[in-house]
Amino acid sequence: MNTRRRVAIALDLEYPFPHHHDVFAGTQRYASEHPQWECVIDEHPLHKQLSGIAPFQKYDGVIARATPDLMRRLKRVGVPLVNTWFQMARPGLPGVYVDYLQMGRLAAEHLLERGFRRFSFVATPEHKGYELSGKSFVQRVQEEGYECQVEVCPLGKYEDPVYWASLVKRLNQWLDNLSLPAALFVNPPLLARLWIGLCQNRGWHVPRDVAVLCEVDLRLMVEHPAPQISSIDLNYERVGYEAAALLDQLIEGEPTPSEPTLIPVKGVIARESTDYFAVEDEVVAEALQYISSHLRKQLTLERIAEGIAVSTRSLQRRFNAALGRSVSAEIRRLRLEKAKRMLGEPDRQISEIARLVGFGQPGRMSEAFQRELGLSPSDYRRKVLGERTT
Repeated sequence: MNTRRRVAIALDLEYPFPHHHDVFAGTQRYASEHPQWECVIDEHPLHKQLSGIAPFQKYDGVIARATPDLMRRLKRVGVPLVNTWFQMARPGLPGVYVDYLQMGRLAAEHLLERGFRRFSFVATPEHKGYELSGKSFVQRVQEEGYECQVEVCPLGKYEDPVYWASLVKRLNQWLDNLSLPAALFVNPPLLARLWIGLCQNRGWHVPRDVAVLCEVDLRLMVEHPAPQISSIDLNYERVGYEAAALLDQLIEGEPTPSEPTLIPVKGVIARESTDYFAVEDEVVAEALQYISSHLRKQLTLERIAEGIAVSTRSLQRRFNAALGRSVSAEIRRLRLEKAKRMLGEPDRQISEIARLVGFGQPGRMSEAFQRELGLSPSDYRRKVLGERTT
């Protein structure tokens, strides 16, 4: 394909939201691989054309956080559009979006793996994607035989002192009835930070009493102040890359896909707010913490038992009773999960990842991936990052 492409990018880049910028970065990665692409940042792609402002050049396609008005205008003039804003997803509108159902399952599994048995999902109701992730989170928790409380906080203007006071009052009333320990899956980041503050005001420890996982990795909010909040890497750069690839197909005249493209999230970015294993057996909880902190080292049942000052026989017995799996099985699982997260970092070499998570040799890590996932580490990375093999 050598035909020049002139593409408008309308992604609300004036707003300081990392996910807008990540989608843009994905479009630019695609453009750098296709020299015939010319990307123009234009938040109003048809304004010059429809207003008669001269001179103007027509666009071959548009990637946008599409509004209904933009959808209608582009359809009228026959310019292909790919939408990246799930809130505006429509039947028949080509779109590339985060897989919110997968996100909810992943969040539930992260907290289940840490031994929590009481769960809550807390969110604002205005976003369709977060509604889907919440339903998926609740369903995954219920599949394991546990209940999940759902708290909906209607979105208001945080600068309104009346709304802010009512929000704090509502959350405090809800916390009055929360049984500890509990795990919260929260959106948006400001709400997650507020939850942590209200818990700390009660003398509760995060994550020992309340673990908090946030849907969005808005780093200014989740990384400062302490404790740092675990969050989801939503893989927005791949959303942008695949949106550009889809637009290229539409410009070529290929038919509109019947379904949107859903991009798997990269994984959980584990930080302090979920760095705890909520098992009733304190010895097992201590062992899990020891394993998690020493994954890159050579771990044996004997070394772990010595590290937490218990006998090997007692540790294995209590481990099986508390988790239903052996110490060695848990080590393999934790190493695999950490490797999966690190494979989402494109600059990391697979050999380095194998060493950092404790597999040692890439071959051993590859065997674990094939056995558990049916994929090689390279194939898993391509799946997450959206890299093409052709």
